[in-house]
Formats: sequence, structure tokens, C-alpha cells
Amino acid sequence: MSAVLESAVVVTASLLAALVLTPAARWLALRVGVVAHPMNERWHRQPTALFGGVAVGLATVVGVGVAALLGRSYGVVIESALRGTALGVGLSAALMFLVGLLDDVVRLRAQLKFVLQLLAGVTLLSFGGLLDVSPWYVANVVLTLFWFVALTNAFNLLDNMDGVAAGVGAIAAFFLGVAYAHQAAWLHAALAWSLAGATLGFLRYNFHPARIFMGDAGSLFLGAALAGLAATSPTVVSGSLVSILFVPLTLVTIPILDTALVAITRTLAGRSIAEGGRDHTTHRLVALGLGERQVALLLYAFAALGGLVALFLTRLDAGLGILVGSVFLIAMCLLAAYLSRLHVYESNGAGPPTRFTVLLGNLVYKRRLAEILLDVGLVALAYYGAYRLRFDGLLPADYARAFEATLGLVIAVKVTVFALCGVYRSIWRYAGIVDLYRIVGAIVISTVAIFLYAEWRVPALARSHSVLYIDALLTAALVLTARLSFRSLEELRKSLQVAGERVLIYGAGDGGELVLRGLLINQVLNMQPVCFLDDDPRKKGLRIHGLPVVGGHASLDWAVERYGVTKILLGTRKLSPETLAAVRALAARRGTELIQLDLDFHAVTAQQQPTTREAPAHPLTVSRVRGA
Repeated sequence: MSAVLESAVVVTASLLAALVLTPAARWLALRVGVVAHPMNERWHRQPTALFGGVAVGLATVVGVGVAALLGRSYGVVIESALRGTALGVGLSAALMFLVGLLDDVVRLRAQLKFVLQLLAGVTLLSFGGLLDVSPWYVANVVLTLFWFVALTNAFNLLDNMDGVAAGVGAIAAFFLGVAYAHQAAWLHAALAWSLAGATLGFLRYNFHPARIFMGDAGSLFLGAALAGLAATSPTVVSGSLVSILFVPLTLVTIPILDTALVAITRTLAGRSIAEGGRDHTTHRLVALGLGERQVALLLYAFAALGGLVALFLTRLDAGLGILVGSVFLIAMCLLAAYLSRLHVYESNGAGPPTRFTVLLGNLVYKRRLAEILLDVGLVALAYYGAYRLRFDGLLPADYARAFEATLGLVIAVKVTVFALCGVYRSIWRYAGIVDLYRIVGAIVISTVAIFLYAEWRVPALARSHSVLYIDALLTAALVLTARLSFRSLEELRKSLQVAGERVLIYGAGDGGELVLRGLLINQVLNMQPVCFLDDDPRKKGLRIHGLPVVGGHASLDWAVERYGVTKILLGTRKLSPETLAAVRALAARRGTELIQLDLDFHAVTAQQQPTTREAPAHPLTVSRVRGA
């Protein structure tokens, strides 16, 4: 039997086993009363059976057993690995399964769970599972334990909304299996695919609305198995930094970022990291305007993208792998940084802040410092990327020396010019054309300065100016993308949260654009703009902030019917009396209200205090057009 067919049989066997075992586990959980009850800090709204982890664990064992029986290739590998790392992965995951099962039934203390997690990590280490990142053995041991405990808890924390942890875990396990199959590591592939099939079968009953939860038994088992597989992979043994660090990180980016987001935001809010809460990535995406199913599918897409990036990294050399992996991880970190700004709770105010909280808060809220550190990384990536694009492969020796000699100078010059040009004085979510001019101008100035230095001191760069030109383009692309990311996500949030009466804006000029921005910013007006009308035929078919200009006053009747308009909002004061009369007549005939939006300013007297809470972002008021 071919390896591909054997792999398909393994996945199918574990999937079918999960489909059969999950309903049985649900029946048992309901019979013995092991259910998750609704609580303020939990997302579900009705009692839901646990023990889903029992089905996942048993189905994984079924898949591994089928793999062992299928062919000689699996059997030989398993026999030789029983003395090595595979047994360590199995034992550490089994120990975490038992810990989670006890926690589901009798509720273990957090300190005891942490000690048992360390014990499971030591078990993995004792069978040869070690992340060989540094030349110091003790440091590698500490890093491996941290990796195991962190990823195990990451999946435990990610299991906070229907189908999320199971789906992300299944995708990560599948791509791990594919990566190991390319390395001819069939045992690791069999373990990963067994886990993927088992989790996918369980997902049939766990996707929203969930009928059963995996509980701590499932989430701890899933996290421990993935952590152990990543730490004992044959790709790790190769010693490449990309294989050791970037491939595992891209595969499990979602749970790791969720854990980091929760840890930082809870610490800043004065909350315990160990307590439950509705402040995870999933809950913030719901606050962004997505539904529960949409959140799960979006995180599946991110997990699949991470898996594809990981597979791509295995085919690249170390330098290019670090470049691609860093860009992906920075993009995901920017998404997490934006989500951290979404309001989900107030700080509890329980007692004075600790020194650690104050220190962390100062570091997080030093926005300029964070931006400078980000730009240091982006500038370094762009500079290295320019060399790789110029030579389409490994660098010639003289250009490699030129890169090493000038990297620090390039970073210092560009970041300094950014600061002098005011790049670090802007607020990302309000980034506009002026910020674009500043960034482009700073890049041009810094590139000219580096060009002059290269002509003077760096013969290799003096012979090939194209490196500096490519570097300028890459720097602009990365820095502008980072700056515009918050603005783009803010616009997405507004579009997702727009609700209320459907409004047509008459006038696609400056006044109409101002009206549109006023409606989008002031959601208290409860209006949803849907399209523009304008009597200038040259504007027909164009879009303003994504809304189409569908025609002039002759198209008004059609537009009201097509878009379900309930209000017509005048965004211009230049309508002729005849056009205004026609609009009034149509509005009266259809029972559609004709209104206009006024921008109002007023002086604040000595006895009057300006309003600071519960006021719209702009003093916009709605008035009905007289005679309509």
C-alpha cells in the first residue's frame, strides 16, 4: 500500500472513530453530570456536556493503531521509536489528558495543574524531546519546558468558543503531518494525522452550536500532543533556525497570540491571567462585528495560512525562511495589537497596581518605542530582501560582507530620518495622505543619504545601485502596510457594525463625502448609508469610501426600490429648485423621509461644561427638510 493511501486510511480511521465515540462520550457526560454550566466569564448560554476530550484521545489511539497495522514501514519505525521520542510524545500527552480529565470532574488547583504540566514536559525531555536552539543545554531544556507548558495552556485558553480550538488544532495537526511526510518521518506523520482526524470528527459535534465540549481533557491533550510533535520533529534535529523556531511558530500562531493577548491585557487591567473571561481573540472578533461561525471560519483560515507558510518555509534556505516567517508573524502580531484596543471590560480596580503591572503598562503604552522597534525589524527585513531579490539566491561574498557592514547604519539612518520627518507623531487608525507623504519623503531622504555613503565607503553597493532602489520600494511597502493596517481594520470594523435605517445620500461631492464620514463615525444616529446619487453624469459608476454613485435624480426611484432606502439625505445645497421639488415629490409618494445633516458649532460659556461622555464624535445633528 502506498504511503499516500496509508495516510488517508489513518485519517479516515481516526475520524470515523471520533464520529462514533463523541456521541457516546456526550451520553456518558450527561449521565454522570459532567457538564459545563453557563457563567458570566464563559461564552456558552446553556449547560453543555464535557468528555469530548475522551473521544478525541481514544480516536487518536485508534488512528495510531491502524497506522501500526497497515504496513511494514509504519511498523519498523514504531518499533525503533518506542525507545525514543515518539513514546515521550505519547506519554506526555497521555499525562496531560489525565490531568485534564481530573480537572473536568473534580477541579484541580491552578498551581497543581502547572506542576503536573512541568512533569509532563520533563517526561518529554527524558525521552529525547529537546528544542536545540542554543549551544547551551540548560537553556534548551528551559526553552523546551516553556514551549510545552505554553502551547498546552494556549490550546486550553483557546477553547473558549464553539469549534475554535478543535478546528485550529485539526488544521495544525494536518499540516504537521504533511511536513513530516515530506521528511519521510512516517511515524510523526501518522501521529499528526491521527490527531487531525480525531479532532476533525469531534468538530462535527463541536461546531456552533456545540452539543459537546472537549473540556480540559481534550484541550490539554491536543496542546501537549502538538507541542511534543513539534519539539521532536526530525526537522528540528537538522539544526536550522527556521526549522526549529519559525516552522512550529507559524503552525500554531493563533493559540500563541491568543495567549499573549490575554496575558498582557489582563495584566494591564488588573485581572488574574488564570481566571476566565470574555477577552480572548474570539470574543474581540465578535466585538469587531463578526458572528460566532464567522469567527471560527476566520481563525481556520488564519491557521491554514500559517500551515501553508510553514510548508513553504521548509523549502527555503535559512535567510529567506527567516524573512518570510518574520513578515507573517509581524502581520499576525499587528492584528493582535489592533484587537487589543477593542473594549471588552473595565479594569477591576482591585487594589493598587503592582510594580510589574506599572512596568508592563509603561512599556505597552510607550507607542513611539513600539513603533520604532517595529520599524527596526521592517527596515532590516526590507534591506535583506533587497539583496535576495537583486541576486535571486545566496549572496556573493562581497555583497554579503557589504550587507553585514551596513545593516546597522541603514537601520540607524532610516529610523532617525523617520523621527525627524514626524513619522512617529501620527496615530495609525487615523492615517491619511499626509502620513503617506511623510513616510515616502523620509524613505527618499534616507535612501539618498545611504546612496552617498555607499558611493564613498561601500564599493559593492557603488557597483550595484539597484539594491538601494529595491530596498526603498520594500521599505515603503512594509512600513506603509503596517501604518495602514490599523486604518484598514478600523474601516472594516465600522462596515461590520453599521446598522440602522438605510440612507441614500444625494450629492457625491465634498459635502456628500463629509456626510458619509459623519454617518460612519456617529453610529448613535442609527443610519446605514447604502449609495450616492449625483446629477453629474461623469460620477456615475464611481465609488466613495466603497459606496457606489448610481446615477442622477432620474435614477432616484430605482435606487430607493433597489436598496430599500427609508431616508434620503441631502449632502449638497446646490440642487436646483426643480430637482429639489422632484426629490420632495418622490419622497412624499413613497413615504420616504427627506433629511439633511448639519455641522453645528457653539461656544461653551463659563457656566456650561463641555460634554465628554456619551456624545457623538462630531456635533452632527439631523433635521427634516421643510416641505418634504
